[in-house]
Amino acid sequence: MQSSARNVFFSRVASVRKGPLLTEVSMTAQHGLELVSVITTESYEGMGLAEGLAVTALVKPPEILIGKDSRKLLTSARNNFAGRITGVRGDGVAVEILGELSGGTPMCALITAKSVENLNITVNDQVWFFFKAFNVILSID
Repeated sequence: MQSSARNVFFSRVASVRKGPLLTEVSMTAQHGLELVSVITTESYEGMGLAEGLAVTALVKPPEILIGKDSRKLLTSARNNFAGRITGVRGDGVAVEILGELSGGTPMCALITAKSVENLNITVNDQVWFFFKAFNVILSID
């Protein structure tokens, strides 16, 4: 599978909470990361997802938010991971933030230059990368 998504989590389905319209899929990814995706029940059934199945979870960089605080941020985003900034490169309007979660999982966020300025983001800063369960795309081979 090839994808333009920069954030990739190789996972196994840990549990499923199925509703008539939407299904919540909880996964365990590399380095023990726990993440959640909410997809349509139609997609869930069509993909043949089940507990224990290997899945790839993808999140595009514009969907990744960054928070800078010493403790875990309280947000409505179900996926919230501690990490550090490894690179910052921008064009004056948008900035690509490269990072790494504990255990080495790479992350990439795309945020505005103003947000970088407001948060005073620099290389080696400890941050939180977070994203909503609705923004996690699932794929199987």
